[in-house]
Amino acid sequence: MRDQFRPLLAALLAMALPGLGHLTLRRWGRALLWHLTIVGGSVALFALYDVPVASTISPTEAVEAAAALPTEVTLPIAVLYTLSAVDAYLVGRAAVAERRRADATAEAIRRRTASDDGESGDADLSGDSSGASSPSPTVTATGSDARPAEVECPHCGKETDADLDFCHWCTEPLPWADSG
Repeated sequence: MRDQFRPLLAALLAMALPGLGHLTLRRWGRALLWHLTIVGGSVALFALYDVPVASTISPTEAVEAAAALPTEVTLPIAVLYTLSAVDAYLVGRAAVAERRRADATAEAIRRRTASDDGESGDADLSGDSSGASSPSPTVTATGSDARPAEVECPHCGKETDADLDFCHWCTEPLPWADSG
């Protein structure tokens, strides 16, 4: 439930301060890039249109100057703020989807391992009740033809052979690779 609000929070924080929304998502490079883009663009636009610096004028004059800013200055800054917030929202949604996909894959692997252990426990009459589980999914037989079980890679999301210790698409090690 908390993950659903994370993208929205990131978007709101990105509107409050450039790059802050990306920082909450732990996207350090994007946060720095958006912050430098918006602040640098603002400074360049203020210099180009000769807007007075707030430290040289009184607070009431600063409010009047902000209200009198030309559209050529305010519109690009507002667009950059909006793009930053939209980017933070989309990055947050992608992170939530990736986390859910990884959780679903891990749950599927746990279920497969548990069902494989249950099948081998029923067929094993040797009296071994150690309960040791196999760290990787095994080959499942369908009819007379034995085919490897396929699982979803937690890194790239593509179907990969469960008997391998790495994903043949992205070459990242699979979660059960180091426990073998």
